[in-house]
Amino acid sequence: MRPGRARAVLLPVVVAAALTGGCSVPEDRVQAVTDAAEKFVRVTNADDMATACALLAPTVREELADDPGPTCADGLAQADLPFAGEVRATAVYGRQAQVTLDGDTFFLRSSPDGWLVTAAGCTPRTDRPYDCDVKGD
Repeated sequence: MRPGRARAVLLPVVVAAALTGGCSVPEDRVQAVTDAAEKFVRVTNADDMATACALLAPTVREELADDPGPTCADGLAQADLPFAGEVRATAVYGRQAQVTLDGDTFFLRSSPDGWLVTAAGCTPRTDRPYDCDVKGD
């Protein structure tokens, strides 16, 4: 390998390490996201869809009320979310977060009201965005 080529490959690695090295997320922020996801799981498991809707982002609530509707609670009940299980991993990226559970993946965002679910019933797809049963526009 030419000397110039080695530097070209190494430089992006060094820059990426420098950028991510000081960007740790405080544990209390990660815990707040995990708590929000676990609460959503608890209330949906208890079939308390009205409370679950309060934990959704406004655009998600509106989407569920419109389709399948006629209310957010009815739409969420009809969404037939998979059994989520226990939280396996939580990743926070600024005001956005992803929570991976045994049988589901949730996406959340920070709001003045705390962390709200923006998508649930999500399954990964190779080289494409997640496919989510519950989401807003």
